[in-house]
Amino acid sequence: MMPGSLGLDAMWQMIGYWLGWSGSPGKGRAIGVGEVDATGFVTPETRCVRYEVAMRMVRRGKLVLGIADGRVLADGTCVFTAKDMRVGLTKAVE
Repeated sequence: MMPGSLGLDAMWQMIGYWLGWSGSPGKGRAIGVGEVDATGFVTPETRCVRYEVAMRMVRRGKLVLGIADGRVLADGTCVFTAKDMRVGLTKAVE
């Protein structure tokens, strides 16, 4: 079985990737999550795993911050949800 923490990490990475893709420089760092709920499992028999992330807020200033809700679906059934996932982008220090 896939641990739920891997599903959460995958969604955090999607948020960080989107922030960079949409024009903000830096490396993504998971800052936190509000509410997490696991209602099922991803098992070796699972044929398709889909990750969905809905951006709720993006702040671009000194700190680039993305807040989103997301879910993990196993063969079309929602098995994991997360609300208020927060990712910040850090800039490289020269």
